[in-house]
Amino acid sequence: MKKLLFMLSLAFIFVACGGSSEKKQEEKVYIIGTNAEYPPFEYIENGKVCGLDADIIEEATKRMEIKYQWSNINFDGLIPALQTKKLDIVIAGMSITPERAKSVNFSMPYLVSKVAFLGNKSNPISGVENLVGKTFGAELGTTKEASARKIKDSKVVPFAGNTAALIALKSQKVDAIVVDESVANSYLNGNPELMLIGFQEGEPKAVAFNKEDAELLEKFNKVLKEMLEDGTIDNLRKKYGV
Repeated sequence: MKKLLFMLSLAFIFVACGGSSEKKQEEKVYIIGTNAEYPPFEYIENGKVCGLDADIIEEATKRMEIKYQWSNINFDGLIPALQTKKLDIVIAGMSITPERAKSVNFSMPYLVSKVAFLGNKSNPISGVENLVGKTFGAELGTTKEASARKIKDSKVVPFAGNTAALIALKSQKVDAIVVDESVANSYLNGNPELMLIGFQEGEPKAVAFNKEDAELLEKFNKVLKEMLEDGTIDNLRKKYGV
C-alpha cells in the first residue's frame, strides 16, 4: 500500500509540474520594442504607446492570441536589443534595408512611405535640389540619417530621437530634418513655422524579428497578410493619415 501511495504521489507531482510548465508557457508576455517619438507611427499619449504601429500590434497579437508589453527605447538600440533577445519584436516605422536584413528578419511590408525634408520658413529652402551643403537633423541609426548623408557636402547632426531634431530645426540649429511623409504632415500641422522642402523615393516599412524566431515571424506574417487583405491596415492608415 505504501508503495502504491508513493507511486501515486510521484504521478501527481509529474502532472502538476507538467501543468505548471504548460501554463507558464501559455502566459509568456512578448516584449515589443519601439521608439515612441515618431507620430503618427508611434507616440506617447496619456502614458501609453499609441499610433498606427501600436494599433497594428494590438490587432495582430489579438489574432495571434498572445500577450505583450511595450519597451520604449532609443531607435539605434532596437536592433541590438532584438539580437540579444531583450526584445521579441520591433515595430518603429522601421524601413527594410539590406544592412538591417543581415542582423534581423523582417515581416512582409505593411506600407511604403516617402522620405520628406522639412525646413524652417525663417531660412527657406526651395526644393531638394537646393539641399547641397546644408546641415541636417536626423534620428540616429535611421535610414533618414543615411538619406541625409548621401546629399553632397551635407553635414548631419544625429539625434537620439526625432523630438530633439524637431526642436533643433525650430531653433534654426539645423537647416532641415529628414522624416517620413506622414510624420512630416504631423509636424507641419502643429508647427506653422515649418515648411515642406520636398521628397525622396519611398521606403517599405516592416516589423523586425530575431533571426532565430522563424516560427514567431511566420505566425505574425500570417495575421499581417490577413490584415492587409481584409482592409484592416487600410482602415488604420486612413485613421492616422498615413
